[in-house]
Amino acid sequence: MNAINMKKIRWCVIGAGGIADRRGIPALLSDSDNEILAVMDARLETAKAVAEKYNIPAYFDDVEQMLRSTAFDAAYIATPVFCHYEQATLTLKYGLNVFMEKPLAMTEAESKAIVDAFEKAGKQLTVGYMMGYHNLHEKARQLISDGQLGDINLVRMQFSCWYPDIPGAWRQDPARSGGGCIMDLAVHCMELFSSITGDCIADCQAYFATKTFSYPVEDSAVIMFRSEKGTIGHIDVNFNIPDNCAASRLEIYGTDGSIYAVGTLGQEEAGTMQFIYAPQRSYDAQQVRAVTEPQTFAGAGGNIYQKQFAAFNALLNSKPCYDNPRTAQYIQKLCDQIYGR
Repeated sequence: MNAINMKKIRWCVIGAGGIADRRGIPALLSDSDNEILAVMDARLETAKAVAEKYNIPAYFDDVEQMLRSTAFDAAYIATPVFCHYEQATLTLKYGLNVFMEKPLAMTEAESKAIVDAFEKAGKQLTVGYMMGYHNLHEKARQLISDGQLGDINLVRMQFSCWYPDIPGAWRQDPARSGGGCIMDLAVHCMELFSSITGDCIADCQAYFATKTFSYPVEDSAVIMFRSEKGTIGHIDVNFNIPDNCAASRLEIYGTDGSIYAVGTLGQEEAGTMQFIYAPQRSYDAQQVRAVTEPQTFAGAGGNIYQKQFAAFNALLNSKPCYDNPRTAQYIQKLCDQIYGR
């Protein structure tokens, strides 16, 4: 049992800039169950600015100095992926539960070592795949679980962002990122496929290239996959499509129905989803297709980051669960296979 018997969960933040400042810290502080006692960043000026912005008592530029400073229950790790293995190992040394932004680690080997260590210690580890908490993805999961789509035969995902050459950007350096749009974007799609369908990618192949920009990680990729249940699918991810030119689509087709979502792949609970139920029991040689009116659902505008932290907090007062980090570990195995490492 990994119970936190107190009014508030005492957090520290490792990597205070970037996604932590934009999304993670505001989500944590929106829940009265949480308090952040300290933040750390490799740039002390960033840590100081974030601490002052959110009225956090202490800030540091050294992880272990922060961990020694006071008692914490949990650490939020939002640093670049090349730091994850070392920092997760260090926080476990201090007996903390960890919520870590994706991807879990640079490789499957590092990922496995992290998850094994947390499971052995009985401490909770969760990896930040937040898209499964989107209300429309939850609705899609429910429809599939209820059998409304029949057997799933085809899945398509398209996810992109405009990410041009930026001096010093860690995501554009393979030694610090482990890869480009596959490691940054496709991993979300891989996890979401499992989250929504309850299935798992069995094997995959990919074409990828650096087509538009000059950095040494890929800016374009198409991944074709087959699932354990036999579903065929593909994932398109790009760093070279302008944000306003892409629909961020999710399509799921089954023997009885289909789901078509637009604008749901991202950091907000936005977009729309259409569901069609139209089972067909006989062959129509003339291929006359009637118009089937879809059911349409809208994004609820909630905070999917806050939802994932709430789920993490619930685990702190129950038996630790390692399904999420094991899935994250498996996703890194797929990435290793794609990159040939």
